[in-house]
Amino acid sequence: MKGENRRGGARDTEATQRVETQPVVSVVIPARNEEKWIAACLESVLRDGFRDKEIIVVDDASEDHTTEILTHFPVTVIRNEKPVGPSSARNIGAKKARGEIIALIDAHCIVDDVQWIGKFIRFFEDSEVGAVAGYLRRLPGLKGASQRFRVRSQLRVIKSANAAYRKALFEQVGGFDPSMEWAGDLDLTCKICRSQWRVVHSRDIQVVHAEKLWSVRRAFLYGTYFFPLLKKYPPEMVRSSVHLFCVGIGLLLTLGIITDLFYRLPVAVFSLLVSFSIFNGAAHGVSLTQMLRDGFYSTIWAFAYYLGAIAGVTLVPILGSMRAPA
Repeated sequence: MKGENRRGGARDTEATQRVETQPVVSVVIPARNEEKWIAACLESVLRDGFRDKEIIVVDDASEDHTTEILTHFPVTVIRNEKPVGPSSARNIGAKKARGEIIALIDAHCIVDDVQWIGKFIRFFEDSEVGAVAGYLRRLPGLKGASQRFRVRSQLRVIKSANAAYRKALFEQVGGFDPSMEWAGDLDLTCKICRSQWRVVHSRDIQVVHAEKLWSVRRAFLYGTYFFPLLKKYPPEMVRSSVHLFCVGIGLLLTLGIITDLFYRLPVAVFSLLVSFSIFNGAAHGVSLTQMLRDGFYSTIWAFAYYLGAIAGVTLVPILGSMRAPA
């Protein structure tokens, strides 16, 4: 773990020393058609008590009132003439950042902790730490099923909706891969793991995610990159067992569908759906109704991910050129 070669040599050492003395933090926020939440997001980040910070919003060719709303805030705005997607927008913001630390948050996330940045910085006092991942929680009162899997991955994804990186590390690994717009977080996480920098996950650093966290549509889009990622990062994807679990659920459900079509009875699929729903949804302190609802939703989410993985074998080049979801 020691030594300069693994982290880019003297340049990274100098960056670490600057962080320990007088850190500058650049908060980068990608935004496309975020008129509903961008004002609340910026107000919450501006309330943060950390003094030496800059806020960079990359307006990804918004077509609503996002651009107009941004003019009312003391932030740096970079506007793209054409949409490039959130991962590429984050790269653009990171390139313009003057801070030694780059903090990322989504435009539909709200910071309700005035020490949000400070909590990130405390971890970077350790020269081995290259990235710090926070957690997301649902908007209070937001109803609906939640994604819940009993399988736990050894590889925990750094979610860019609430994370911070040393700029030296971000530049070293090349930031987000523009060719994997839908799987940017997982791809960057794998690259950071191979860089041998230490990654910290802290539940003490949380933001409110105002939109639905795990939509079925996104499950399909994430799944389109399963096989490309498996080919690119085989050891890391094996450690990320949730993704393998989703593909396994999808495969078994597909076999169930084929069996039911052969026997003309929906017995296999129904049995598998009930079994997976109970397995995924089982948790302490929740009602049976909530358990089954969460479990069923998680099973459908997994099946959508599996369908995306199958489609992605041929559709990834096409999807890569499409605009990312807002």
